[in-house]
Amino acid sequence: MPRALKNMRQEDPHIDAMLERYRRSRQRAIMFAIAAGFLACGVILGALLPRQSELVRAGDKEVNSELASAFVEIARRVEPTVVNVTTVTQPAKHPRPLNEFPVPRQSLDALPFGEKEQARRGNGSGVIVDPQGYILTNHHVIQGADRIKVRFYDGNEAPGKVIGSDRETDLAVVKVEPVAPLTAARIGDSEKMRVGDWVLAIGSPFGLDQTVTAGIISAKERDSSELYRKVGFQYFLQTDAAINRGNSGGPLINLSGEVIGINTAIATSTGDYNGICFALPTSEAISIYKQLVKEGRVVRGFLGAMTERATPQIAKIYRLPVARGAIVSNVSETMDVDGNIVESPAAKAGLKLNDIIVEFRGEKIKDDAELVRRVASTPVGTTAPIKIFRDGKEMNISVVIGRRPGRETPKRAEASATSGAEEAPKTQNLGIGIQALTPQKSQNKEIGTIIKEPARARGVLVVSVESGSVADDAELKANDIIELINREPIRDNQDFRRVLNRLKPGDPIVLQVYREKAAPFSRIFISFNKP
Repeated sequence: MPRALKNMRQEDPHIDAMLERYRRSRQRAIMFAIAAGFLACGVILGALLPRQSELVRAGDKEVNSELASAFVEIARRVEPTVVNVTTVTQPAKHPRPLNEFPVPRQSLDALPFGEKEQARRGNGSGVIVDPQGYILTNHHVIQGADRIKVRFYDGNEAPGKVIGSDRETDLAVVKVEPVAPLTAARIGDSEKMRVGDWVLAIGSPFGLDQTVTAGIISAKERDSSELYRKVGFQYFLQTDAAINRGNSGGPLINLSGEVIGINTAIATSTGDYNGICFALPTSEAISIYKQLVKEGRVVRGFLGAMTERATPQIAKIYRLPVARGAIVSNVSETMDVDGNIVESPAAKAGLKLNDIIVEFRGEKIKDDAELVRRVASTPVGTTAPIKIFRDGKEMNISVVIGRRPGRETPKRAEASATSGAEEAPKTQNLGIGIQALTPQKSQNKEIGTIIKEPARARGVLVVSVESGSVADDAELKANDIIELINREPIRDNQDFRRVLNRLKPGDPIVLQVYREKAAPFSRIFISFNKP
């Protein structure tokens, strides 16, 4: 401490008090300054952080909003082009033994044979590709069906007729007579799709029409051999958009609202969606569709040689520079294809065992599956240049592509199986057995229908309903009493036939039915279209 200040403190005792007050005031000032600094920093940070956070959230909301809006718009535009396809397949009818005599139907129904085999019902989807009524779906959706019904976005229904079907690519074309103007889907270029692109699947999983699910393209060019363990003509777009039973035949849609695939298969351990689904690209599907519409079947090219993938080991042993192409494992002058003995175009062109096909018509071949697809899509009679690798050297040969035998569905065969002229008597049948109703029969307990008021004993009694018939679909039941058809009173079997015979296929039928078990309101309406 300075000597002068020490002397002053000795002379004046108030100096210590003044110094103490000075030190305290200085400490308070410093503390206030520090507090003010922290407060200012807090204010500045409080202003900046919410703004930055808000900007980040706004960006997320903007992206999510744009994506959601795109999904909404796509669904709005595409849903009217997607249909539900339901099928009925009647049980096989076994021929009666030669020593068995026919007996009346009523007696047969009364015999204790147990329950009759029920008709099988199927459910799938489809997409309208032509406003004239052409619908693309899967072959397995309509395979073996006796009756096909198509339900549209607006609720209208129409019977479907198979124009053509191709089991190799699992595609089929169904034709309907439009009950109202139809909207056809826009077809996109599946080759432009990239792994990671968003897609929507629309269809009728478990019969729930117009179900929309979203996902991405998970992979491209999944080969049928990876799914079915055999080389075929299918290669798929893989997606994680949810696809279940009933989605088959429905469209896979890109963000431009275009069909880029037909939903066909799923990889599953449970039978339902497990996250891996497959759609046939439109690049293949539309080519098949055009052939089915024009010819009713698909004609494919044929090389006439068995090939396998050129593996890295094969490439090394056969001195192939790159492990790609298809090595010929079997070739002979004739081949057995599905029981048909045919000449081999490959053998005729000079292709030999151990030749490795590396190019076909100027395009490099990745493996045997790609070769099969390219040959199959080549028009019959085309002279195709082929580059092969033989004994360490490249060579060029030409092959005249033949016609693949025994693979395509016979022309119009399935169409006639579902709705051809030979089946006309069957399609005109509602699938019910009736009896005229009298006051005595209306009170017969053995029939199972008891009408308490004899005055109500009018109409015809339904004694049987065929499984899988249109009447069965509409839930008409045995022991129902049909009182009116399209508002016209039905007194007996003649009235019933007279009213129905005036109607054309596709005309609406509305039945007023008395059903005792529907009490307390025993009259109900049942409606369907005449088959």
